[in-house]
Amino acid sequence: MPSTRNTTPQNHRRPRRHRAHPMTERFADLHLHTTFSDGTDTPRQLVELVHQTGISTMAITDHDNTDAIAIAEPIAKQLGVELIRGIEMSASIEDIEVHLLGFLMDISYAGLQAHLATQQQRRVQRVHQMIKQLQQVGVNISAEEVLQLAGEGTVGRPHVARTLLKHGYVSATAEAFTKYLSPGKPGFVSGSQHTPEYIIKVIREAGGVPVLAHPVYLRKDALIEQFVSQGLAGLEVYHSGHPPDLVQHYERIADRLRLLKTGGSDYHGNAKEGAPVGSVKVSYQLVEGLRAWKASHASR
Repeated sequence: MPSTRNTTPQNHRRPRRHRAHPMTERFADLHLHTTFSDGTDTPRQLVELVHQTGISTMAITDHDNTDAIAIAEPIAKQLGVELIRGIEMSASIEDIEVHLLGFLMDISYAGLQAHLATQQQRRVQRVHQMIKQLQQVGVNISAEEVLQLAGEGTVGRPHVARTLLKHGYVSATAEAFTKYLSPGKPGFVSGSQHTPEYIIKVIREAGGVPVLAHPVYLRKDALIEQFVSQGLAGLEVYHSGHPPDLVQHYERIADRLRLLKTGGSDYHGNAKEGAPVGSVKVSYQLVEGLRAWKASHASR
């Protein structure tokens, strides 16, 4: 029987093969806000925070505003973080406020920027109306203070909530929404008069991928199919407001309607309790899905 002993001379042994380490899985947080809407972190602070968490890919999705992206892009490049251009846009239907995320858009597209300029003016008008309604129920805060808090960013309900907290009308920003700023409450004014169909059209014309944000707040799943018929491409299945049973529920809806799945923390910094960066992160495969959809559908 041939010997199984190694007969290779000691000084001519084959080099030892090293096992290849499996590639580290990449993750993304695709729902993040800065001071250019209702977040409390500057674009630099947000990118640095994402980098510290080890997440490879992020999307800045400020409300009706893309100004943070140009500031964040060189910082992200320097730190090796992939930055997806995004936005969160407001719409309304049947007295329901709807938020739509747009990913991978041409943010210089004139039609998009014209819409955002108009929408930001409406948001200022909205704040004045909200304050007027709040004053009618004895809440003594001013629109000027709210607008000063928003600074150069897009003003929204969280700025009103933080002002209510500052003046002691609530003990937490979440209470401001439940007591004053949610639909049916004295300070609520819809964020947009545009329909979801119109916003989906604006996103697609800008070469973006339209995704329904946090469907838990929609509270009417039947509308999702309607939005699909109007060009919706994806559903934010994974969100800090979705417990496991709802995640499974929206996974089933996305599968049935053949929608892309996305997800993110909806991080707002100190403006929103909970939901730190990376508290919801998704596989990079979902980012690749967005890119594939854009390549085969987008008009720009």
